[in-house]
Amino acid sequence: MQRIVLHRSRRLVVTGAVLLGLVAAAGAQQASATTEPAPAGDPDASVVLGFLLEPTNLDIIHQAGAALDQVLLDNVYETLVKSSPEGEISPGLATLEISEDQLTYTLTLPEGVTFHDGDPLTASDVVWTLEQTKEGGGPGSVDLAGITTIEAPDDLTAVLTLGAPDSDLAFNLSRRAGVVLNEGAADLENSANGTGPFAFDEWNQGSSITLVRNDGYWGDVPQIADVTFQYFSDSNAAVNAVLDGEADLITGVDSELVGQFEDDPDYVVTSGPTNGEFTLGYNNADEALSDPLVRQAITQAIDKAGVLELFNGYGTLIGSPVPPTDPWYEDLTGVNPYDPDAARALLEEAGYADGLTLSFIVPNHYPTRVADFVVSQLADVGITLELQLVAFPAWLEQVYTNHDYDVTLVLHVEPRDIDNYANPEYYWQYNNPEVQQLLTDAGVSADPDQANELRREAAAIIAADAPVDWLLLASDLVVSRAGVTGFPEFDMNARFDASGLVVEG
Repeated sequence: MQRIVLHRSRRLVVTGAVLLGLVAAAGAQQASATTEPAPAGDPDASVVLGFLLEPTNLDIIHQAGAALDQVLLDNVYETLVKSSPEGEISPGLATLEISEDQLTYTLTLPEGVTFHDGDPLTASDVVWTLEQTKEGGGPGSVDLAGITTIEAPDDLTAVLTLGAPDSDLAFNLSRRAGVVLNEGAADLENSANGTGPFAFDEWNQGSSITLVRNDGYWGDVPQIADVTFQYFSDSNAAVNAVLDGEADLITGVDSELVGQFEDDPDYVVTSGPTNGEFTLGYNNADEALSDPLVRQAITQAIDKAGVLELFNGYGTLIGSPVPPTDPWYEDLTGVNPYDPDAARALLEEAGYADGLTLSFIVPNHYPTRVADFVVSQLADVGITLELQLVAFPAWLEQVYTNHDYDVTLVLHVEPRDIDNYANPEYYWQYNNPEVQQLLTDAGVSADPDQANELRREAAAIIAADAPVDWLLLASDLVVSRAGVTGFPEFDMNARFDASGLVVEG
């Protein structure tokens, strides 16, 4: 099989395929490429984007949360390689060669790339950043765990050596784990200095983050002057902002509020796929929830078709942690199906015939109708959920970090996140050695088809074991002002690339 990957210079590199469609570049042939001319826009335009979730800080190495990816990845910071919505890999800041034994990854940087402060990008920056990420304990650290050495033989080459093949590494280098910072970067929590098409300008905490065009960008310079990520307290406030002309585009629009825009020529409504599993998480270390019978009972007590109705049909039922875009997807919606009578029988078998009371911690930026629906469904089978709505930073501290909860609800937007189910330290505290072994074997498999099959087997076990419940695979609803184009129409990588935005002049 052959694949064609497009480099930023518009040079086509043709190579023989290995992991995830990325390939060793040795012997690659070059060919010319033609591209459609970009639409003309107002180069002085300022664009305001509306979001509901603000980052807690700007530390891309250590801080978790999709809100940080949305504003910084692809805009301020760039990754070593890029990934398409289907998971195909192409060059980003670097081109990549993988050795035949898949133990050596050679990254080659282009000449002339600079950080926003004017410092040149070198392989030393790559080495330093990957070391910080690998040892930092943040979201990207586990993604680099298989790397044994990181070296820079010259200013434009970085070499990663692995102890065993890692079928995930190329994809991981298109995410947080592949971000490149200026060596020695400090004050990461309050500033950002990358190589991307926008430079960090200002953060009005509690309100907005503004990025300005990087006129010295090494790739295609944006056609707008600046972009502001404006944060709203709820969906109604965001909708009012676009109606009042205070925002040009809003994302994650509540499906109950989108109807007023659908027949209005002044606005455009876009619905695209995501990796976002609306996940009802169980604390598997809890006395009751450590019993798979209880977890299966909760899962079978909730009508997923009813959840879909709450979103006016925007979404997909999946039955597992795997969205249809992942190559190891399998329809598992028939596992632990909705059956309240079966749920009651499972609870009785587990010793909870007289009922069960559990805490239910939910971030307050989600529509409350979802949490209320879950509470009602479980009450019908004898489970009382004590609902607590908390701000997202409090959720991160209480649930994600301290594991102080019984049941929670959160939208998991990380792509290809099945490995979370192999990590007993993750906030679900799910510990299944068989799943861990399957996913470990998949990670070190040199055969992509075998790796996919192993993950498929793991997903089936996870679905049956019900460590969490996947209520819905969310759709990304975007409302934009007419004349604003070039924004991402899918949310498969939990980020918002603003570099293609165009505003009609």
